[in-house]
Amino acid sequence: MTESANFQNDVTLETSIPGASLESMLCTQELRNRPSRSPEYETENRALVALASALADSPHTILQTLADKVFEVLHADSAGLSLLTKDEKRFYWAAVAGAWRPNIGAETPRNFSPCGDVLDHNVPMLFNHPERRYPYFSREMPLADEGLLVPFYVNGKAVGTIWAVAHDNRRRFDAEDLRLLERMSRFASAAYQTVASIENLKLQMSAREKAETELRELTNGLEAQVRARTEALARAQSELAHVARVTSLGALTASIAHEVNQPLSGIITNASTCLRMLAADPPNVDGARETARRTIRDGNRASDVITRLRALFSKKEATTESVDLNEATREVIALSLSELQRNRVILRTELADDLPLVTGDRVQLQQVVLNLLQNASDAMSGVDDRPRQLLIRTEREEGDRVRLSVQDGGVGFGPQTMDRLFEAFYTTKNDGMGMGLSVSRSIIERHRGRLWAAPNDGPGATFSFSIPCGPESVTGARSLGVIRTPATKDAE
Repeated sequence: MTESANFQNDVTLETSIPGASLESMLCTQELRNRPSRSPEYETENRALVALASALADSPHTILQTLADKVFEVLHADSAGLSLLTKDEKRFYWAAVAGAWRPNIGAETPRNFSPCGDVLDHNVPMLFNHPERRYPYFSREMPLADEGLLVPFYVNGKAVGTIWAVAHDNRRRFDAEDLRLLERMSRFASAAYQTVASIENLKLQMSAREKAETELRELTNGLEAQVRARTEALARAQSELAHVARVTSLGALTASIAHEVNQPLSGIITNASTCLRMLAADPPNVDGARETARRTIRDGNRASDVITRLRALFSKKEATTESVDLNEATREVIALSLSELQRNRVILRTELADDLPLVTGDRVQLQQVVLNLLQNASDAMSGVDDRPRQLLIRTEREEGDRVRLSVQDGGVGFGPQTMDRLFEAFYTTKNDGMGMGLSVSRSIIERHRGRLWAAPNDGPGATFSFSIPCGPESVTGARSLGVIRTPATKDAE
């Protein structure tokens, strides 16, 4: 019998045996009083990059990758994730790293376990020698000296806990460990949603293929006098099924890959910059700390993008709020600045001082601006006979609407190309996926607006979108600026 099976039997036999009170073994308050270790931003950055890459490349291994990274970043002796079963009566250990790894797949009861107590109180908890309350842990070697657990939720519903364990008193968890574990918990929530979506998509495809098979069997038995009409119908049904598969699968997976690639690139760039700053003599600690913060911000942005894209393509309502489009645009510019500098782009802004608030999903609108900005920069990548000038403008339109325009001085496009610019999977780039403008138009239409393109009088093109204003508006000083870098001076 395996160690996991033995542990499972111990749980079954002892779920009704009372132990010590919960209060007698909790030491969560001590986290604030213990000396806190210094943040290890380089290790944290590497873990976030590895998690983001695993989510994009191999979503079915993301939970185990997450357990491994918790084990690594918290310097724990064991770490893992416990998820509720479908009947919500038990937790199963979905992923485990460290000394307790042989127990992967083991189960504990919902009403008599550390995970259950954490979800009941909806707060992180630090347990000391949990076997005193839950006797079945006394047969699990090595014993747990301390266990730090935090809950994680998916769409507001509790689905489990993420935890780290120290097996002797040489390791004491502190406030920094709690911060790291809560950050990992938020990533676990996004990862769990993504994996569940992929599994649901597979089930839908399987059901559709089964229905198509049954339909073909039925049509094969029709009489000869209607065979020609039946064959035409079968071809139409086959084409329709193909379009449905491409639309659902392509819109979900390709969109996630395209939209998450931008914050992932920021994560990798910032992590590399951080390492260079730390390797300098003397190390640029302030700069490294700032790039680490940007890396964490981009990691959270990738998680937000996944959540919002799933809502978009599942036809759910977007998360609406009052958005200052000028401020949202400035944040996008900050994210894109290093890439624009590398491409020797001179960026000018003309942000209207009387621009009212709009009502919409801030992350989705920023994804549109980011996509238009990147496309404009790419359109000027081969321009060497004139400055690579890019203009972002916001303005108020009649009829309580606002417009944002991105104007480039690139190669432009012809009339035939313009008709296909917003088609899914159509691209003029060698390495493009053809999803950016299609996704952007879908987002703008969800905001009751429109997105269009027009050639300039001179070189290049202008992409614009217009959306309705919100119920309130704010005003500020008009912002007219040119962003220049040493890399762009020669181009001027």
